[in-house]
Amino acid sequence: MSRSYLFVLLSVFGLFFLQLYGSDVPYATFISVVLLCFIVGATLYKLKRHPNR
Repeated sequence: MSRSYLFVLLSVFGLFFLQLYGSDVPYATFISVVLLCFIVGATLYKLKRHPNR
């Protein structure tokens, strides 16, 4: 598993737990948007670098 996929996996878990337990976090919406952008960006970067054949 590459480092990019590991970061995406950790971001997905972070987003999941933020949605479950992040109601008291003042910037939960902003953090969620940043995590989503990171997930999409890292996935597109990995697909652009090593496309499926």
